Amino acid sequence: MVIGTRLKKRLLLAFTFACFAILGAQTIIRHFWILPSFEAMAKQNDKIDIQRVQSQLQQEIDALSKMVFDSSAWDVMYNAAKERNADWFNNDYIIADALQRLDVNGWYLYDTEAVIIAGGSFDNEYQAYSPVILETPKLLIDNDLIVLPSDLNSQSEPLISKVHFIQIDNKPALTVSYNVTKSDGLGEPTGSLMLWSFIDEAFIETLTPGLAEDIGYYEGEEAQRYFDYLTTVFGKKNTDFQPITYNDQLYIGVEDKYSNLLFVLSIPTREHTYDKNLFDSSLLTGLMISGSVFILFYLYINQQVLRPLSKVKVSVYSAISNNDFSIRANYYGDNELHQLGQGINELFALIETQRAELFARHAKLEQISNTDAMTLLANRRALDKHLEDLANDPQCEETAVSFIVADVDHFKLYNDYYGHEQGDKALCEVANILKDNTNPDNHFVARYGGEEFVIVLSNTDKHQALKVAETLRTAVASAHITHQGRTDLSYVTLSIGVASKAANEAFDSDSLFKIADDALYKAKKQSRNCCVAG
Repeated sequence: MVIGTRLKKRLLLAFTFACFAILGAQTIIRHFWILPSFEAMAKQNDKIDIQRVQSQLQQEIDALSKMVFDSSAWDVMYNAAKERNADWFNNDYIIADALQRLDVNGWYLYDTEAVIIAGGSFDNEYQAYSPVILETPKLLIDNDLIVLPSDLNSQSEPLISKVHFIQIDNKPALTVSYNVTKSDGLGEPTGSLMLWSFIDEAFIETLTPGLAEDIGYYEGEEAQRYFDYLTTVFGKKNTDFQPITYNDQLYIGVEDKYSNLLFVLSIPTREHTYDKNLFDSSLLTGLMISGSVFILFYLYINQQVLRPLSKVKVSVYSAISNNDFSIRANYYGDNELHQLGQGINELFALIETQRAELFARHAKLEQISNTDAMTLLANRRALDKHLEDLANDPQCEETAVSFIVADVDHFKLYNDYYGHEQGDKALCEVANILKDNTNPDNHFVARYGGEEFVIVLSNTDKHQALKVAETLRTAVASAHITHQGRTDLSYVTLSIGVASKAANEAFDSDSLFKIADDALYKAKKQSRNCCVAG
């Protein structure tokens, strides 16, 4: 029995050593490589989110600057400034409803001495309002808010802009000004044109329609509380910043020209889909599985190796001591030593899954304008705004609303066969067919992305929506846009998914789109070139 006992002890020792070796190796790998890699990817995603918000804020500033630019380089505006035609400016520009639609608070036309020629302002309730800093020449000049002749003399450009974040009556505001010039850039200086807007939650909502609730806004003393947690300050050229997380939020500061903090924007950090603990459940589970396998292996070796060896030992000693070689022992099995290998792959499978989830979470804004440049249909942003308007319309709940999601069949094959330039032309043809076969009064057609189109049908039930979808599918197929890249048909077709909400039901655009998208998927799975209602 000595052989069996020694082997048992050695097997148990090997099992214990292997368990500690696996635990130690996995712990070292996780501590020095896996967790740092996850943390680096999480910080990179936070940095991308910060840059996305900065880009959206800059795009809003650029949009306001373009409005001022278009009016500044205009002969009519130049003559109005030169002739001090206040009536024309006030009648055409100082209209509360128009300013409210533009989400700005005021326009001003100044002469070369910073004296107001015409203009006016409204508060956030769009009541008449007179901000002192914008209507006092000395304050305008001291704060460098408008373009003066001295600025033009120091630069060779015919048009100069000045963009500033300031405080107006203890509220953050944005001012954009250009010097007024002729459309050809010639002529003596006549004055400056300024547009301004309060920075508040309403302004922030214009950055990302439908997603603004993800952006927090803080001003005054509340903004100062987050000063120590700012990741970056808008406008400062610092691309190598490191995200700072506080209360699961990332904070961006906006300062005036004197480096005074005016307001703070915050966005939530992305949810970490990995376990930060050094010993996670997969590691412990893997270790338990490994231990179980080793125990089973030990029992198998004991049954197939140790017991036969013990029987051999007993038989041999008995034969020698009794000098009797006739004794026999019964052996079961083939008496071979089986080597057991255990590979732990659970942790690496988890790494691939988490990377796939992280790469799948990309939320970049593709376009700011409301029109798709290629097809001239409404784009994704316009679609989001239209859906937001529907959600805010109390009559929407009382009427039926339908979604159509259409996708060009085998469009990748089309691009592969004809090239992307011809593919773009084919998409434009499909877009024109969709536009020609829908009613602009209650059908909103948008290019959702790639070869996918979305049509929102107001006051339209499922039956009517299916008729419209079938009309569109038939129209595209009847156009016989040649598609030699596919094997089933020789022309371009559509697969369409339809979803509807009945009258007096709550309107949920996300749910409707999901249903329509699932229906589109079913249409693709069935045979393509068909319409499926969800």
